Amino acid sequence: MPGQYNDKSRMTAPISHVSQTLTPLTGLQLEAAENLNQIGFLTWEAGHGPVRLSAIAQGLLGLPEDVPLGTLLDLLDPNERPSLQTHWGEVLAAGQRNTVAEFAAVLPDGRRRFGANALFEHGADGVLRCCVVAIQDITSHDAMIQALSDSETRLEEAQQIAQFGYWEWDFEQRKAVLSDQAVVMWGLPPDWTADERGLLGLVPADQREWVSKLYAEAFAKRQTALRYEVRKSDAEGNVREFHSLVKIDYAPDGKPRRLLATLQDISELKSYRRQLHSLSFFDTVTGLPNRALFVDRLNQALTDASWHSQQLGLLMLDLDRFKDINDSLGHTAGDALLQQAAQRLQQVMREYDTVARLGGDEFAVLLPEVRHATDMGSIAQKVLSAFAKPFRIGDQDVFVTASVGGAFYPADAQDAVQLMQYADAALYHAKSQGRNTFRFYSKELTRQAAERLTLESELRRAIESEELELYYQPKFDLATGVLVGAEALMRWNHPSRGMVPPLSFISMAEDTGLIVPMGAWALRSACEAAARWNATRRRVPLKIAVNLSARQFVGTPFSVTVSEALRTTGCRPEWLELEITESLLLDGRDEILAILQDIASQGISIALDDFGTGYSALSYLTRFPVDTLKIDRSFIKDLPGDRSSAELVKAIVSLGHSLEMNLVAEGVETREQADHLVGLGCQLVQGYLYGKPVPHAMFSEMVALA
Repeated sequence: MPGQYNDKSRMTAPISHVSQTLTPLTGLQLEAAENLNQIGFLTWEAGHGPVRLSAIAQGLLGLPEDVPLGTLLDLLDPNERPSLQTHWGEVLAAGQRNTVAEFAAVLPDGRRRFGANALFEHGADGVLRCCVVAIQDITSHDAMIQALSDSETRLEEAQQIAQFGYWEWDFEQRKAVLSDQAVVMWGLPPDWTADERGLLGLVPADQREWVSKLYAEAFAKRQTALRYEVRKSDAEGNVREFHSLVKIDYAPDGKPRRLLATLQDISELKSYRRQLHSLSFFDTVTGLPNRALFVDRLNQALTDASWHSQQLGLLMLDLDRFKDINDSLGHTAGDALLQQAAQRLQQVMREYDTVARLGGDEFAVLLPEVRHATDMGSIAQKVLSAFAKPFRIGDQDVFVTASVGGAFYPADAQDAVQLMQYADAALYHAKSQGRNTFRFYSKELTRQAAERLTLESELRRAIESEELELYYQPKFDLATGVLVGAEALMRWNHPSRGMVPPLSFISMAEDTGLIVPMGAWALRSACEAAARWNATRRRVPLKIAVNLSARQFVGTPFSVTVSEALRTTGCRPEWLELEITESLLLDGRDEILAILQDIASQGISIALDDFGTGYSALSYLTRFPVDTLKIDRSFIKDLPGDRSSAELVKAIVSLGHSLEMNLVAEGVETREQADHLVGLGCQLVQGYLYGKPVPHAMFSEMVALA
C-alpha cells in the first residue's frame, strides 16, 4: 500500500499462513495475537467473491464481515489511491510473497492512518491464490512521532531565540559534549572536541583562574549546583556575557562524576537592565536625573546637612510659555528647547550642585552648602540671566524666560517632601507675579498654596454637583436698541463661599485642564438656552456667545464637540457664536485653522475677543474665519475724552468695516461712550449701561419683554 513501504517497525513480525493453508496457529492463538496488538485481518481468495474481515478489522474500518473489494478501495484517500494501485501491481507482477506499507482511509469518524503487512500465496503456476492483509491503526503513533519532532524543533528554535545552550562533562570518560547552540554561542567549529583542559580553555584567560577556584571550592564543599558568569568577545569584537548553571553529580566516594550545565547569552538582558536603571533614574530627553533620583539625592543631602549642621537650598523652576512653543512648533522643538535649557542650567551651577528635570518643563536644583539665603538668591539670578539669550530651535530664535522659586533648609523645612512643596509654592508665586522672576518661600505662600489646592478640589466637586451656572450679559444693536443676544459667562455658586469671582477659578481651571469639561458643559447649556429663547421669539433671533479656551482645542477635534452640542439641544448654528482670543490664532498649528474652518462651515459665527490687547497680526484676520471683532473695554473706558483711545477705536472700527466684520464694543458704561460709538459706526454694544450679567431666569424675563 502507498507510503513508507519498507517500515516494518510498526508491525509485529511478518504474519505468515493466517488461514489453514497459511498458518499452523490455532484459531485461539490467532485471536489472542490479534487482540493483543489490535491487528485486524483482511482475507481475500482470488476469484472467490468478497473480502472477509476479522472482528477487529470490522471495528477498525466500520465495515461488515464480508465486503466487495471495491468497497475497500473506496475507503482509500483519493490522493494516495493511484500510488497504492501502482505498488500493488508491481508486487503482484514480481511474484513477491509479502509487502509492508502505510495508507490513509477516509472513515465516517474521520481520516485515519493504517500500517499494513500483506502476505500472498501463489499456486504452482504462479497465479495468485490467496491474499491476507494485517492492518493496524497507527494514527496516534504518527501523531506522537510528529509531536516529538515538532517539540524538538521548537526546543531548538527556543534555544536559538533565548541564546540558550547546554554542555556536559564526564570525568570518567574525560569527554565533553556541547549542544549545537552552545557551539554557535562560543564560536566553535561544528566538529570541536575537548578534554578537560580544552573545556576550561573556553573560559577567557583573564577569568580562567577564578572560575577554576570556583569549581575547586564547590567540589571541596560537595555543592550540587554552581552559578557564574563570564565575558567573552565574539568574532566582531563585541563583548558578550554568558551565564552558566552547573549541576554536579558525585560518585559514592565523593569525587565529581559528571557536570551538566546550561549556558545562556545574557548580554541583551544585562543591557536591558542597564537601560532600565537609566530609565528609572535619568530623564530620557535631557539626560538629567529624574524626580526619583533627585528626591534620593535631596534626602541624602539633608542627612549630611543635619549631621554637619549645614544649610542647603532648593530651587524649583519652569519655563515661561513653554506650552505655547511646544504646541505651536511641535514636540520635537519642545524637546530641543528642554535639552538646551538643561545645558544652560548645568553651565551656571557648581560641580556639586544637582540639576534635575522633574517632568514637563519643570526643573529642580539642589544647592548643598549654601551659607545664606542671599547666596541662593544670587544663584537664582544667574539662572534667570542664563535664559536671557534666545534659544536656537531649528532655523529660528525663540525667547523663553524662567520663573524660579526657592526654599531653605533648615529655616523653611526639615524634610524633602515639605522643602519641595515650599519651593513649588514660591515658584507658583513667582509666576503669578509676572514671570521671569524669583521668589523665596514664605508662610503666606503656604497659606495661599493650601487655599489653592482646596479650591481646586472643591472646583472638581462643583462640576459633579452642578454648582456652576451661566450668567448672560445682554447685547444690543447700538443704532436701534434691539436686544440681539448675550454673552454667556460662567459663575460658581459655592454652597458656603457664595459666588466665587471668576478670576479666582478660571485661571486655575485653565492650569489644571478642568476648563475642558467646564467648557463643554457651558457650550451645551448655552445652546439649550438659545434654542428655548428662539423657539418663542418672533423678532430678531438671539445669538448667544460662548467663550472658548485654547485647552479645548487639544485632543478630540473641538468641532465634533460643537456639532454634538447643536444636535442634542436643537440649537441652530446661527444662534451660536464662539469667542476666541488672539493667542489661539497666533498658535500657528494647522489643526486649529482646520477646526475653526469646520466650525464656520456649519454656519456658526466666530468672534475675536479683546481685540487689540494681544499680539495682533492683521494677517490672521484674513486667514482665519473670523466674523466679529470685540473692542476691549480698556479702549472704551476713556472715550470720548482720551484722544489716543478715540483714534485707536476709530481705527479698529474702520478695519472691521473694511473686512466686512461685525463690531462689538465691550464695557460701555456711559451715554457719552455709546453716542461716540454710534458716530463711528459700531454696530453692537454690551456693558453696564445696557445691563449687567444676570442669571438665566432674569435674562428669560428680559427676552420675554423685548
